[in-house]
Amino acid sequence: MEKLDLLKKVRKVDAPPFLLTRIQARIRRNEAERLPASWQWAGGLAFGLLLLLNALAVGRQPAGQAGAGDPATSLVQNFQLDQTNQLYVEQN
Repeated sequence: MEKLDLLKKVRKVDAPPFLLTRIQARIRRNEAERLPASWQWAGGLAFGLLLLLNALAVGRQPAGQAGAGDPATSLVQNFQLDQTNQLYVEQN
């Protein structure tokens, strides 16, 4: 209870003059710095196109392995990734 008693000693502090008008001016300034709508659309379109190309690249299987099963397995094999969860490799 001692810590809660400390809260009784806290006094009200007056806000600096014109604080609200400064906050509102900063909000208006941030709104004015936004990108134009055409740039926003172009960025969204570029991101969507990149996402589509990425999905096509991952989903595509090599010609010799058609119907080979899980796409994740073929991806691991194509990139020659380690298939174990072993963090350390024993060296003889």
